[in-house]
Formats: sequence, structure tokens, C-alpha cells
Amino acid sequence: MRRVILMPLLFALALTLGASGSRAAENNPKIGTESPTFTEQLLYEGELNLSEYLGKKVILLDFWSIYCVSCVEEMPYLAAIQKKYPDDMVTVGVDLDSFGAKRVQDFVKQKFPNFPPQYRIILDKKRKVASLYDVTVLPTTIIVDKNKKIIFYHVGFKAGDEKAIEEVIKKATGK
Repeated sequence: MRRVILMPLLFALALTLGASGSRAAENNPKIGTESPTFTEQLLYEGELNLSEYLGKKVILLDFWSIYCVSCVEEMPYLAAIQKKYPDDMVTVGVDLDSFGAKRVQDFVKQKFPNFPPQYRIILDKKRKVASLYDVTVLPTTIIVDKNKKIIFYHVGFKAGDEKAIEEVIKKATGK
């Protein structure tokens, strides 16, 4: 009986903590809709109010966890894209780990000491932001254009996906 219950739970956990492949979700019902807004505590200090950026910058939302291998693999690529467009976009890393900020802070400082300041990280322990965007699998990358519309919704990560992400950013910023 335990095995019957445990296997679906392990499968669901594997889906949630890292999609090994990737799939674009061009047909996602969120594409073309106006981005929800939220205000959340930043990982280090202060808070992030998404409405401060909506309509002014292209926004890249990166939903991730420190235990998601493909999430951690994707992050340096997203940071590099952010560095190329510092005035035109902002990246918001939405960490879905359920433990305290200190553990995530230590992880980020150790793995990614040179993240650009425009790569903001928030903790979403209660999955409030994830539910606003219907995020159930990690990593999920969402891009919002300057018209406040969701124009890209991508689940998973594999090497090469960053090129598609950057093409969407390039087009959205007009660069």
C-alpha cells in the first residue's frame, strides 16, 4: 500500500523540481493576457512591486528552486541576457523553496556571486506568485512585454533554449 501511494508522490515531486527537457508553451492560455501584478519581499532587502516595471520594461520571470538542476543550469544564461539589456528589462527570479531566506541567500552567493543588480530574486514559499501565473513545473520562464502582455511561457530548460529566450527579449526591447 505504501508503495502505491509513494510512487505517484515521487513522480509529482520529480515533475515539480525539474523538467529535464523543455517545451515551449506557445498555446498557453496566458499568452496574450495582461500580466498579473504582485508585491513580494526581495531575497536580500526591500520588496519588489511588479507594477513599478509593468509597461516600462520587458520583464522576465524565472520560476526556480535550488534543488532543480535545470533551473540552476538556466540561471547564468538568464543573467547573461539581463546584462545585455540592463536598461530595457528586469529579471525576477521567483524562488519556490519552502525554507528560509538564509539558505537561498547562501546558495545564490555561492553559485552566482556576480548576478546583475537587475536580476531581482523573491521568495514565493506559499506559491502565491506561481499560482498567479499557473506555474506548476520548474523551471518556467515567462516574458512580459512593455504592453504588460505575457508574450512567452516556457516550461523546462535544455542548452540552446536561451537563444529562443534572447530572441523574444530582443524583439520585445526593439534591439
